[in-house]
Amino acid sequence: MSEPEALTREVEMAEKVRPLVNEILARFTQENITPPEAGMVVLALISRLLEAMEGEPEHRRYFVLTLINVINSYLLQEAGEAPQSCPAGSCGPE
Repeated sequence: MSEPEALTREVEMAEKVRPLVNEILARFTQENITPPEAGMVVLALISRLLEAMEGEPEHRRYFVLTLINVINSYLLQEAGEAPQSCPAGSCGPE
């Protein structure tokens, strides 16, 4: 897959999941879930997802690399540097 195709795929995926992400965040607000609690939910979901992807090494690797890129972008922003790249829609809610 070429780089433009990969970017298009990321944008399409971000657009597809954005409503679900917004619903989950709204649910956290309704349930008075604190940011630390929400973080634990996200970590638990990541753990379960990695287990579910055990038989899909390519998808699992892509997910892990995307997660690392999101974390690296966050760390660069915290350090006051501009991130090199950030998968479409994954740098925060819109």
